[in-house]
Amino acid sequence: MKNLYQRLLLLIAGATQLELPRHVRYLKIENEILRSKLPKRVPVTPKEQNRLVKFGAKLGKALSELVTIVHPDTLRRWIRDSQQTGRKKPVKKGRPRTQEQIRELILKLARENDWGYT
Repeated sequence: MKNLYQRLLLLIAGATQLELPRHVRYLKIENEILRSKLPKRVPVTPKEQNRLVKFGAKLGKALSELVTIVHPDTLRRWIRDSQQTGRKKPVKKGRPRTQEQIRELILKLARENDWGYT
């Protein structure tokens, strides 16, 4: 009985192995058709970028053949950046604060020379 199940599973697995390349080929052609109807550049949100990195990291060398929404090198860079152990410092936005000494000097000069509003 065990041998029968094993043979049945091997038969199903073999059939699946033959069907899978056909499915992938069809999906690639469908993807090409849909991409031809989109503008040249498709913006990717950070959430979408994370999903691409999550699933693209498992592709290995097939990444060059499969990735179409972004350049394969871009996806590889995103994967490398996500795998770095050291966290990057968040980028500070805006102009850096003026030092306290400089602020005091400007206010002193303004008071002594009657600058600004009264």
